Amino acid sequence: MTKVIFGNHSALRVRRTERDRIRKFYRDVLGCELTREFDDKDDFRIGDGFYIAFLYETGDGREADKGVTYAAEDALSDDDFLKAIFLELKAEDVAKMRQEIADFGVKVLEVPDPHLYFQAPGGQVFRLVGTNEDLSRYEGYR
Repeated sequence: MTKVIFGNHSALRVRRTERDRIRKFYRDVLGCELTREFDDKDDFRIGDGFYIAFLYETGDGREADKGVTYAAEDALSDDDFLKAIFLELKAEDVAKMRQEIADFGVKVLEVPDPHLYFQAPGGQVFRLVGTNEDLSRYEGYR
């Protein structure tokens, strides 16, 4: 019996210099909604109910984040993110999304897998797959 599941909120400490590229990529390329923006933080909704926050620097933890400290000096380098968790993005039209992502100018990673692995602005690594793709080979069932 499973005792835990993944939640629908995530946060990344990133460099402030990446803010414009992060906003353009997540909003304009991936179509995410920028739900809140502060001087030190942006919140995006991905799909129907996954939220990711980008924390840019030490802030005052306004409103819902009262008491939280955002420390840009604690942000991972791009190389460190390559050693961290990879997340999966799903798209209906994988070929079109793959082209839009590549055209944006992200770092494409060489991985012995047919999917696109890339490093988004801010450093996070993603794998792009199809919404209805059979991914059972990654689950140990095949």
